[in-house]
Amino acid sequence: MTTTDSTIVPTTEFQPLRGRVALVTGGSRGIGAGISRKLAAWGCTLAVNYVDRAKPARELKAELEEQGTKVSLHQADLADPADISRLMDQIQAEHGGLNIVVQNAGATKFSRLETATLDQWQFVQDTNSRATWLLAKESIPLLKGRPGARFITITNSTTTRIIPRAGLFAAAKAGLEIITEYLSYELAPYGIVCNCVRPGLVQTGVFNVRPDFNNGVRHEAAISPWPDDRSTTVENSADAVAMLCLDEAEWIAGQTITVDGGYRLWGGVGRTSGEQNA
Repeated sequence: MTTTDSTIVPTTEFQPLRGRVALVTGGSRGIGAGISRKLAAWGCTLAVNYVDRAKPARELKAELEEQGTKVSLHQADLADPADISRLMDQIQAEHGGLNIVVQNAGATKFSRLETATLDQWQFVQDTNSRATWLLAKESIPLLKGRPGARFITITNSTTTRIIPRAGLFAAAKAGLEIITEYLSYELAPYGIVCNCVRPGLVQTGVFNVRPDFNNGVRHEAAISPWPDDRSTTVENSADAVAMLCLDEAEWIAGQTITVDGGYRLWGGVGRTSGEQNA
C-alpha cells in the first residue's frame, strides 16, 4: 500500500518490532522523519536525533506520541565526538540500551572538486563517513546482546552515478558504504547485523539548496526515465530500512540495498511512448 508521511501511523495489527528501541540520527526531517514514522508504526520506541532545528523534532515527537509511541529527542552534532558520547549516555540512561541504530544524518557542500576547499572536504567527511565510524564505536556497547541488533546506514546515488557538483558528497558516502561493510564483518560476532540503504532521487530539502536541481536539472526531467514519472519517496526508503530490521532479514548482512525503482538500470536511456504504455 502506498502512503504519505501523514498516514504512516502505529497499529497494533502489525508491530513486528514492538519493544525495540531505535535511534534515528537526523530523524526529524526528510528521509529521517519517514524512517522514524515507519519504525514507530512497527512498534519501536524512538530516540530521535537532530542537530539544531528543534521545532520539527518537537512536532514529530508530539505527532508520534499522540499515536502511542514513546519518543525521546536528542540534540547532537555527529561531527563532534563529545556530542556522540553524550548522546549515547542519554540513551543509555533513558532507554537502557538500543536494538536499532539508523545512521541517516549527513551534510554536504556542493562544489566542483576543482574549486572545493579543504574546509569543505573536511566538513563533508566529518558529517558523513567519520560520523558513521564514531557513532558505531559509541553505540556498540548499547547494541551488544540485544535482540534484533541492527546498525543501518543511509547513503545515496552519488556513489553510483555522476551528479553535478556532488563529488565531495560521493567521496564521503563511498567511505560510509565501505565502513558499513567492515562493520558488518567486525560486529557479526556480537550479533549486530549491519547494512546500508541507498535511496534513489528523493525530493526532499536538497531541491531548495541545489540551484542545478531547479535550474537545468529540474525534478521533472530527472524523474522522466521512471516508468510512472515519479522518483523514490521517503516512504520507499523507510520501508527498506524497516524491512532490514525484521528478524526474517537477519541473514542479509553487509549489503548496500538500492531503493530506486530500477532507475540505475535505465536512467538516462529514456522511453518511447510505446514502451511506457507496454
